[in-house]
Amino acid sequence: MERQLRRAAGEGPGSLPRRAGPDVPGLVGADLSPWFNPFLPHFVYETLRCGGEVWCVRDGESLAGLTLHDPAENVTSVFTRKRALAEERVGTRETRAVYSDFRFDGPAECYGIYTGPVGPAGPAHRFRHAVRPVREEDLSPVADLMREVEGNVDDRWFRGVLDTPEAGFLIEVGSRLAGVGWVAVLGRRARLHSLAVRPMYRHLGLGADLLFARLLWAQRAGASEVLSEIADRNVASRAIAESGGMRRVGEIFLYPPSGSRPGP
Repeated sequence: MERQLRRAAGEGPGSLPRRAGPDVPGLVGADLSPWFNPFLPHFVYETLRCGGEVWCVRDGESLAGLTLHDPAENVTSVFTRKRALAEERVGTRETRAVYSDFRFDGPAECYGIYTGPVGPAGPAHRFRHAVRPVREEDLSPVADLMREVEGNVDDRWFRGVLDTPEAGFLIEVGSRLAGVGWVAVLGRRARLHSLAVRPMYRHLGLGADLLFARLLWAQRAGASEVLSEIADRNVASRAIAESGGMRRVGEIFLYPPSGSRPGP
């Protein structure tokens, strides 16, 4: 039987625990993804914190599938080892995009899964720019930067984000915010995500500086392994990840809404 957990849009985190995620029986220790199992409680927490929806699919007493929907970005993520469950979600997506570990027929954008040990590989990185942590007063301009670079972002994600396992790092060039990147540490695992650099500041080493700053922070926070998803079309980010000792170990797929095509 499928069970839905809801939190109204705009509602705060309430009694949701900071690091463990809400009480989804069987979630901790569940094997639903080759890459994201350690991060699933955090993903559930973040989805509900931002007014999204979480669906659980059970096979007897076991958790067989988890579906997270972000209404602001209109994207659904499906975590399951059962191909039929993932195929059902992808096949009925209609007006929303869907992430899945499984490859099905039809248009899809491929994201490589990159992992590696925390800490720089080879010679120590020489920073070309000053990097500092994101502070509360930075959140509004950081959201503007990410919206400018990435398009649609969920403003609710920034409300209270610094009280979660997420940490952001930014670079300013002159007096202007030029780039930002985020990292979440869950136990011994870290996930790098949402690297955004304004076009006029690209090819100046900002991406590499933000990568190594986050790796160093993750190491000090106790992580030993890092993971990141990078679109195949993003050649620059792939090269930066590899410079930090990360290697491609798998892939996930983003299926656009039915009748549309993935982005360029």
